[in-house]
Amino acid sequence: MSPGQPDAVVVQRHLLALDTAIQRLRRHAGRPLASLLADVDEQWTVERGLQLCAQNALDIATHLAASAGRDAPDYATAIDVLSEIGVVTADFAQRFRGVAGFRNVLVHGYIGTDLGRVHALLNTGLDDFVEFARQVESYLKRSAA
Repeated sequence: MSPGQPDAVVVQRHLLALDTAIQRLRRHAGRPLASLLADVDEQWTVERGLQLCAQNALDIATHLAASAGRDAPDYATAIDVLSEIGVVTADFAQRFRGVAGFRNVLVHGYIGTDLGRVHALLNTGLDDFVEFARQVESYLKRSAA
């Protein structure tokens, strides 16, 4: 990676992994919360899929922030930096930055996972990951020009 230039191969690898996780999660969306609560295997699958979505998005964010020479001491700050350097819109960054905390809950198991929140993200939040990928891809095209 050249200083000041993101490694497009790295970013594309994360975007592909993000898309794969989203497509797999979509097969689980639309079911009632009671179905998720009753099936621990389904819970694990959905939680793991959401963790992969969050981690890939945040890995992209930290990579792009670092390649721009910007310090991002935590994941939420990395999302903010993406807004500041023009990767994502400010409105989107404000809405999406919560994915950092959600990722930490899933990874570290702080006080258990709120399955209601997991269900809501599965059913209403996947499009935010799609939008994140769209804005990142747009930025990469602009940067390459």
